[in-house]
Amino acid sequence: MVNSEWTGLAVGGSQPVETGKLISIRHPQWTEQKPRQDIPIMIFTTSQWNSLQKGDFHIGAAPMGPSELARNTSYVFALPARYNYAFPSGYEEVEKILAAKPLKPFEM
Repeated sequence: MVNSEWTGLAVGGSQPVETGKLISIRHPQWTEQKPRQDIPIMIFTTSQWNSLQKGDFHIGAAPMGPSELARNTSYVFALPARYNYAFPSGYEEVEKILAAKPLKPFEM
């Protein structure tokens, strides 16, 4: 698993206004020589998600935003827009996994 962060920028500007965690689940056969498609999961608070949906900020240059995978009362888990844009090896496998809706968040 690879941990990183996402950054939300102000609409019409370049100033970060929101940040959050980005977790990538990596295929066990991934190597530097033969990388495979990760499953990137962005984590938003429900407040951040609502602000993103209202257009208060944006993430990345894609014309669409992240797509919701699952949620609980505190967090929204989302797939970044264009996460598989380059169609790396294993992207079909990731699409099958995500189609089965495997993420089941629980309440803490």
